[in-house]
Amino acid sequence: MNIIFLEAVQDYGGARISTVELAQRLSEKHNVKMLDFYGSCKAFVEDIEIRNISLEVIEQRDKPYIINTSKSLPLKLINYFLFVPHWWKMRKETIKRIKRLEPDFVIINNFKVLSALMFFPAKNFKTLFFARGWFIPAQISTIESKMLKKWIDNYLCVSQATKNALFAGGFASLENLYVVPNAINETKISKEKAKISKGPNTTVILHAGGFLKDKGQLVSLEAAKILKERGVDFKLLLVGIIYKGGESEIFYNQVKQIIARDNLENYVEIVLNKPNVISYFNTADILIHPSETEGLPRVIMEAMILKKPVIANAVGGVTDYILNGFTGFLPHHNSSLEYVKYIEALINNKELYEQISSNAYNLVSETYTEQNQLESLFRVFES
Repeated sequence: MNIIFLEAVQDYGGARISTVELAQRLSEKHNVKMLDFYGSCKAFVEDIEIRNISLEVIEQRDKPYIINTSKSLPLKLINYFLFVPHWWKMRKETIKRIKRLEPDFVIINNFKVLSALMFFPAKNFKTLFFARGWFIPAQISTIESKMLKKWIDNYLCVSQATKNALFAGGFASLENLYVVPNAINETKISKEKAKISKGPNTTVILHAGGFLKDKGQLVSLEAAKILKERGVDFKLLLVGIIYKGGESEIFYNQVKQIIARDNLENYVEIVLNKPNVISYFNTADILIHPSETEGLPRVIMEAMILKKPVIANAVGGVTDYILNGFTGFLPHHNSSLEYVKYIEALINNKELYEQISSNAYNLVSETYTEQNQLESLFRVFES
């Protein structure tokens, strides 16, 4: 079977890592090709090479072509106008390469690459959209909705929540929606621990996510402020990347200002742009994840397999992982006080800590396996 993963990778975060891992698993028995627009993300390209996955770059660039670099509507319109010739050239080259490779399936995960497949001449493959976000209707524009309904054959939904959202939004029938969850292999996880400045009894709280408002760093900082006021011995790690495009850097600077304003410098440590952050999971005691929207967050799965309790907003596929009070905790949305309540409960009750950790570990180790993921995907291939 010939399978193409069509990508336009800008930053190498959890969703992209999961895609590469899946490509590697498939490549053991099938012909798999990674076809990337620009090859501009060094961490992505290096990981592809390490995993010995075949990669083709359509147009090598040092930086990706990003349209939304300004909040100004006139500048956005100018950027879109200037992008059209480039898009047309990329589309022609993409079609040319796909025809040469003769795939059975082309797997995509964003609208930029989907636009290159529209009106594909003499199309003889199936287009599979790997829906890695939540995909509630409010997150999808009218144009994107029309693209999905017109050009996608089947959906690979990363969680039950994503599947339900796509169906509720009228994007596809249930027959075309398949759940293909993330997978994790405990034996392949590094045991290395990151070195951080802390005391012998300090509780290390990890927040892992790129620097965007929707990722919840402001909630975590508010929780840190409360913990500090209560005299809790803790260290909060904000581990994430600054995304390309400008908005992320602005938010990152806001985060630094809040840390300084609330005198949290001794309680909060920022770890920037590390492509592999598992050593910080090994160092941490608790993961908090106050995100606004999620498909099936990889960071929660990683924390659970390492027996680190998770406290997270009940958004998207988070509830596939967490049964409140059994495999983790689901505070009221963005309630820093409830995050603090559960953090203190885990610090003060070791039996509760072990119980939650064990239940969560059993869930991911038995359910989110490589074999289960591949079997779910093969059902799509056979449909």
